[in-house]
Amino acid sequence: MMNVHNNSVPQVADELEQLVLREIALRARSNMPTCVLDLRCGEGRHSVSMAELGARVLAADAPELSGPVKNRALAAGVGGSIRFAPIKKLPEDLPQGPFDLAFCHHGISCLPYAAARQTLHAALKSLRIGGKLFISAYGLHSTLGENYAGVNMPIEQRFCKLTPTLARNYNIQDPVCLYSERNLVTLLFEIGGSVLRSFTTTHGTVKAVAVRV
Repeated sequence: MMNVHNNSVPQVADELEQLVLREIALRARSNMPTCVLDLRCGEGRHSVSMAELGARVLAADAPELSGPVKNRALAAGVGGSIRFAPIKKLPEDLPQGPFDLAFCHHGISCLPYAAARQTLHAALKSLRIGGKLFISAYGLHSTLGENYAGVNMPIEQRFCKLTPTLARNYNIQDPVCLYSERNLVTLLFEIGGSVLRSFTTTHGTVKAVAVRV
C-alpha cells in the first residue's frame, strides 16, 4: 500500500495546483504510484503538498534552494518522499525521467522563449506516455504587463525587465517572458503536447494542462 498522509486536496491551493493534487489523489485512491517532477520548485511548498498525498517528488531548482526544500520536507514529515535535483541552467540540467506528472509554476517565464520551448519539450519527453504536464506562466495581460517593454514584441523576442516599481513590488529583478493564453497553448502544441485545457485566472496568470501522447 502507498504511504498517503492525506487524500484531501488543500483548498488554499491555486487552480493549477488543485488540478495536479486531484490527479495525485485519484491515483493514490487507485493505489497507483506517482512520480512527479516539480520543476523550478522554489522552497518546496508545492513539492510538500504533492508528497503529502503520496507522490514521490523530484524537486528541481537552483542549488542554493536544496536546504530550504529539505528542511520544509522534514518539517512536514515527508522527507523520505522528496529528493532535490540542482539546476544551474535549463534545459541542460533538466532531470531525466520517467515521470508520471510534471509541474512547473511560473518557471518558464524566467527563460527566453527558445529556452522555455526546449525545456518543456525535454520535460514532456521525460514523461511516460499518458503523463501530464501542468504549467503556468506570468500573464501578458496581468498587472506585470503594465508598461512592459515587450508588450508588442513577438513571443520569440519577448524577454524584458518589468518596470522598476513592479520589479520591486513582486521581487522579480531579472528579465521575464510574459505569455498570453494563446502563446502558452501554441508552445505546448509546438513541443508535441496534446492540450487538455487552458485558462487565464482573474489575476491574468495563464495556465494549461497537456498530456504526452
